[in-house]
Amino acid sequence: MIAFAADERVMRGFPVPARWRITPANVYTPPFTHWFMQHVREVERTAAVAAGDGRPSPLPSNHRDLLGTAVRSGDGRRWTLAEMLEATWADGFIVLHGGRVVMESYFRGMRADTQHMYQSMSKSLGACVAANLVERGLMGVEDPLTAHVPELVGSGYDGATVRDLLDMTVGVRFSEEYDDDDSEVARLDRLYGVRPSRSADEPGSSYEFAAGTAREGEHGTVFHYVSLNLQVLGWVMERATGVSVPDLIAREVWSKLGVEGNAYIALDGAGSAQLEGGFCSTLRDLARFGLMLCGGGTIDGRQVVPGSWVDDICRNGDKEALARADVPESQLMPGASYRDNFWVSQSADHTAFMCLGIYGQLLYVNREADLVVAEFSTWPVADDPTLFAHEFHAAESLAQLLA
Repeated sequence: MIAFAADERVMRGFPVPARWRITPANVYTPPFTHWFMQHVREVERTAAVAAGDGRPSPLPSNHRDLLGTAVRSGDGRRWTLAEMLEATWADGFIVLHGGRVVMESYFRGMRADTQHMYQSMSKSLGACVAANLVERGLMGVEDPLTAHVPELVGSGYDGATVRDLLDMTVGVRFSEEYDDDDSEVARLDRLYGVRPSRSADEPGSSYEFAAGTAREGEHGTVFHYVSLNLQVLGWVMERATGVSVPDLIAREVWSKLGVEGNAYIALDGAGSAQLEGGFCSTLRDLARFGLMLCGGGTIDGRQVVPGSWVDDICRNGDKEALARADVPESQLMPGASYRDNFWVSQSADHTAFMCLGIYGQLLYVNREADLVVAEFSTWPVADDPTLFAHEFHAAESLAQLLA
C-alpha cells in the first residue's frame, strides 16, 4: 500500500491561516506546489480549452494489479512499481496497452476528475497544433519567425525559424535555472504571477519579453532548452491564423481526441496563453493524447495530427545536437534526441518518445509495444535526473512486461 499523502493544511480553513495560503512567493515551495499543481485556475488567470461536442473516445479496461510488479530503477536496481510511484511523488498513474487501461491509480488527494498541470508537456501539445497548421500551409517549419511576428526583428529570435523553435536550437540568451531568481525562466514566472514581482510590469507580457531578448550563439546548431520558445511559437501561430492559442488547441487537437471534458490553460499577465507549461487536464484525457500519438496521429478512427509528423518525431531528431548540449536526458536515455518538442529514446528494438515536464510530469509512448504510460507527479524539486530516470526505466520495464 502506498503510504505517502498530501499536506492537509494547505489552503484549508475558513479563512485559511496566513501561513498556509498560496502566494506568489511559495507556489513553487513544498508543500504548496502540490496543491497548486491541481488548482492552477485558483491561482492564475486561465482560459478554457473546449472539448467539442463529440462522444468521448472509449478507454476500455483490462485491469491488472501492477503495483507489486518488479521494475527497474534509475540506478539499475529492481523494485516494485509501488515503490517507484512513492519515490517519484506520484499524483496519478495510468498505463494503456493495446488501447486498454491496464492500470489507473490516484494518490495524495487526486481523483479521476482532477485537472493537473502539465508543465512542459504543454510544449508537445503546442507542437501538435503547429503540425496541423504546417500541413494546411498556414505556416512552414522553415519560415523565419520575423515573417509572422515583425516585432522580433532585432531580438534574440531574429533569423531563427519555426524549426528552431520546435527543436530547441534557437541561439537566444536564456537561462532555464529554476532555482535562480535572476534567471530568465524566473522572469517568465514573474510575468505569469507565480513569483513575487520586481517591477510594475510584472505580471506582464511574455511576448514583450521575447521581443527584448538578446542573441547568443548561432541558430539551428546547438540544442538549448528555452521555455520562452513556446511562447514565441504561440505568437507565430496566432499571427498565422488570427486565432488565440487556447482556441487553436481546442480546434486542432483537443476537440478531436474524444476527451471527457474541457481542459484549461494558464495565461500571462497580458492574457497570452502559457503554451510552454500552463496546460491542465485530467489524467485520462492526457492518456487519450498519448493514445493518439501511439496510433500514428489517429484515435477512434479520427486523424488528429498527420502520421508523417509522428514519424518525423521518431526518426529525424538530431542526436549529436543533444549530445553536444550534455543535458541529463542524453545520458539517461539510449540514442537520445529532441524533435518537435518531444524527447526521443532509440534502442535496438524500439523507439520511445515522451512529453516531459518539471516536477515529474511524464507521457511515454512506445509504438512497438503498443504502450502508453502517463504520470502526474509533484516532486519536491523542479528538476531531478534521478527521479526522471526512475520514471523512464519503470515505463521501459512495463513495455517489456506487457509486450
